[in-house]
Amino acid sequence: MHFTVPDYYKEFTCTAGQCPATCCAGWQIQIDPASLKKYRKAKGTLKNRLKNEIDWDEKCFRRYDGRCAFLNEDNLCDLYLEGGGAKAFCRTCRTYPRHIEEFEGLREISLSLSCPAAAQIILGRSEPVRFLHAEDPDRSEPQPDAYEDFDYFLFTKLEDAREVLFQILQDRTRPVNIRAAAALAFAHDLQERIDHGALYDADRLLERYKKENMWIWFEKRLKLLASAEDHVRKRQETLLKLFEIQNRLETLQDDWKPQLEETVKHITECSSRNKNKEPVPGFTALFTDNTAEQLLVYFVFTYFCGAVYNYNAYGKMKFAFAGMILIREVLRAQWRADPKGTGRTDLIRTAYRYSREIEHSDFNKVRMEDLLSDEIEFPLEDLLRLL
Repeated sequence: MHFTVPDYYKEFTCTAGQCPATCCAGWQIQIDPASLKKYRKAKGTLKNRLKNEIDWDEKCFRRYDGRCAFLNEDNLCDLYLEGGGAKAFCRTCRTYPRHIEEFEGLREISLSLSCPAAAQIILGRSEPVRFLHAEDPDRSEPQPDAYEDFDYFLFTKLEDAREVLFQILQDRTRPVNIRAAAALAFAHDLQERIDHGALYDADRLLERYKKENMWIWFEKRLKLLASAEDHVRKRQETLLKLFEIQNRLETLQDDWKPQLEETVKHITECSSRNKNKEPVPGFTALFTDNTAEQLLVYFVFTYFCGAVYNYNAYGKMKFAFAGMILIREVLRAQWRADPKGTGRTDLIRTAYRYSREIEHSDFNKVRMEDLLSDEIEFPLEDLLRLL
């Protein structure tokens, strides 16, 4: 089994009771079959509590006021404290905030942005992320029939494409808006080849996006879009459509929708005064090019190669792009309301709250990607206006 992890992977340390947003509250914790079997056989002081505090039909821990039944008043886990440490955890609790994507012969592991400590690491990096590769021949792989329909040729092209995306997104000699535009357009062009069964032409596409004149073209394209008479109107419409998508997703946190409503109000008010795109030194010092880069690289690494399962590489890139934009705009609204009181803590908090709402719901991830894939509602040029 081969493994890939970001180079910051081992930097993570759980802050336990000091965490500002415990992972034991706000969502349902599913229990894997092996752990359920272990809990059924439990003895001692935990026996009765496990029996009562597990929903055996739903295969999850019970919650009270949104908090796991085993989360105590000090925001510490009684199951951990009384059950002998991490060995008492189910798979979900043992692995979080590690996010695992499985492919044939490859397991990619990242830290989830939804964890405050992980978000601090991801957004606190000053250097471009590098990815480490290793092989563990002793690790068992899934049964061969688990990947019976795995398109290995497509997967290799997605891996190659992702490397080009990383090169584009991490080229710090260019402004991040041009990098993001090139990455989005590259995924768009790759998708055309996937849709038309022309992956044999993918290598030529990869080479085209490595050329110097590519940067000149996108710089001119963004300037041309920004100079159009209807640019401000179309930009606002596209932003509002992105936020409208959020209203069509399930809500995991009660305070998330009000936050989105405040952001939409800010977008509408600022656009009416033509202020939503004006240079704001204070905000750009908070949400920097590096911030945008780290968010885009995080989402691309985590999800892009998953297109091997649904053949929607452009949808994965749109999902990454939208995540960066939405986090930016929610933070921008907070900054506009309180420039002096909004800082790095708010950036981290906005990022992990967005991640918790979107990434921890399979329905939300799939639904958002599907809605973004509507080329009538979200054509490439309209998305580029958001940069």
